[in-house]
Amino acid sequence: MALGARLCVFGLVLLGCAPAFPSFSGGRTVPRGRSDLALGAAVRVPVGDLADAPMLTDTAPGGALPVAFVRHGLGPDADLGLEVAGSGARGMLRGQLREGLVRFIGGFAPHVGVAHEQGDLLRVGGTVPLTLSIDAFSLYEVWVGLRVGVEHLVGEVGGNAVSMTGLRTGGVVGLGVGFRRLSLLVELGIDHELWSGDVSDISIATNGVVLTPAFAFRIRL
Repeated sequence: MALGARLCVFGLVLLGCAPAFPSFSGGRTVPRGRSDLALGAAVRVPVGDLADAPMLTDTAPGGALPVAFVRHGLGPDADLGLEVAGSGARGMLRGQLREGLVRFIGGFAPHVGVAHEQGDLLRVGGTVPLTLSIDAFSLYEVWVGLRVGVEHLVGEVGGNAVSMTGLRTGGVVGLGVGFRRLSLLVELGIDHELWSGDVSDISIATNGVVLTPAFAFRIRL
């Protein structure tokens, strides 16, 4: 297959399969014995080199996908969750340190995903988020965080063997407004992505910035 076609395949791999998991950290971990259910959407928006590279001109520059999560409080300062975003899913274990209304939240979130539109691909990886959060009586929530993640794509697209690894570093800022058990969460993620690997016998490396605006309605049970 010609080099140009293989580069287009890489564009489909990168944009069609890379996850867009919002953090939706909120102002604190879920209280002991309570559960959070949320439903919303996120949009992956590549900019810079990821949007302008020739390999991506024949593919969509990003896209919207549905997002949902469930989290349960394991104790006063820890929770466990499962999140779904498009064709990907991830678990998350979080813990927090408290000082008044301010909380420092850290965790680990492994993920897995599949894609079938242009072939058969599997993606696996994980993210470590670190967030500074404020919860004002569960009426207003603000969070600012940093995150780093690694992802590997393996499989076949358009008859081409694909093996790519990505490093994702960035941050997120979010706001939650609610009353009683219902809250609206909105956030913006900004990440730098560095991808390298092979499509058939062609070595490829690229990098750029991805914006991820997202929103969700959360119910606390």
